Amino acid sequence: MQEAFQEFVVPYEAKDRGSMMVGELKSESATFPDMLVQFSKVQPYSRKAQIHLYPRLEEVKRLYAMRPPFSFRSETKLNQEGQETWTAQGIWIKSGSKIGIGSPIFWSAPFGEVESLEITSQSKDDLFKSSTSTAWFAVNQCFAFQILANPDEEDIENAKKYGFESRTPFFVSVSDGATAEINRRPRAHRTKGLKEITKDGYSVTIRDYKDVDTVREDAEAIMILASLASRERTMFWHWSFSSGAGDLKRIWRFNAGKFPKRDSHHEPLLLRETGAGRQFMETAFPIYRSALHKPLFDGAVYALLAKDLVLEVRIARLFAGIQGALLFALQEPRGKTRPKMSALLGQFTAKFGDHFADLWPLLWDPNGGAALSDLRNAVVHGDTFSEEDFLALSYASENLTWILERILLLALGWKIDDSYVSPRSLWNFNAHQWQTVQHNFKI
Repeated sequence: MQEAFQEFVVPYEAKDRGSMMVGELKSESATFPDMLVQFSKVQPYSRKAQIHLYPRLEEVKRLYAMRPPFSFRSETKLNQEGQETWTAQGIWIKSGSKIGIGSPIFWSAPFGEVESLEITSQSKDDLFKSSTSTAWFAVNQCFAFQILANPDEEDIENAKKYGFESRTPFFVSVSDGATAEINRRPRAHRTKGLKEITKDGYSVTIRDYKDVDTVREDAEAIMILASLASRERTMFWHWSFSSGAGDLKRIWRFNAGKFPKRDSHHEPLLLRETGAGRQFMETAFPIYRSALHKPLFDGAVYALLAKDLVLEVRIARLFAGIQGALLFALQEPRGKTRPKMSALLGQFTAKFGDHFADLWPLLWDPNGGAALSDLRNAVVHGDTFSEEDFLALSYASENLTWILERILLLALGWKIDDSYVSPRSLWNFNAHQWQTVQHNFKI
């Protein structure tokens, strides 16, 4: 161990990092079979992690000459009866710093960002054994998880103490007889140098799963449905699996950007009621999981949530999202030719009814005004717009959003009146009074 350290300065901060381990560091052009490393910031809630390298001096020049990314793999004994394997991918190394003048010269340890990490643990003793299989997902906050999260013991005790009625725990049935629940989890914050633990993080736990790939797809389904219901994006960046037979696998995908939160002045898509959230998840989950064209549904939701786009680009993307949402709603196998939007919309209204009479017409206006498709075509063909036209484009973007949200809700078996995109909820929005700007827009 001392030989590995003798040519490098190990910083004082290393004491707060993880354990030292030896493993294979490699790139496309080189392999370092016995590299001493140390990981930091590897926690369930971590969005970023670093790997710190302690190479021998003769390895340094080779290391810095290699093109990233690197990967790392290490196998260590967990205890007398177990083994643990660390596998990191997408390592981008930053050079160390030169320390000292003259002889000897020291270098501080190089380090790098890690894109993904997988830790597989196995033990023959009772360390990871349990009576049921469990999958756990760390997720970011959104409205749906706030109203669906089950109360913990502290919440139940406080409810009793102050005379409030505690909420009934919520469980949703997922694939193969497994059940999922949403809970709050502790999360660490630092404010002016002080560390504070609060319970504003969230997690999804799925028990009694049969297949790892299936349970991950179940979790992703919960994420996309919660994102739609909340009008804000949520995802999981860390998840762990245990079959209950003495194994545990933990996986991170780091460097995921933080998604913008829904503005407090804007309502979520679902009504602000715990019962509505529970009923929506129970209704929508089985429909989504058994459906054809799930990627089209996902793409439509992402189009709704991409609100930081240039107005013209957002209109084009929402229009494409509507086409995908119609295909999802109709649940028909895709043919060799792409169906026309008019045919899709006709089939949709025949199946679900016309729920768009109060909104700006999508494809054709019987009164002869510009339809939303006319504005979309003008955007795509690069037409020049006046200042008055941009107000029409802004109203068009809002109406396209509402049309898309209604299509997705109906496809999931949800009533428009039980949402904040109902005609009653939209009447006081300026964009809902679209007739004036439509009349002023010249095709």
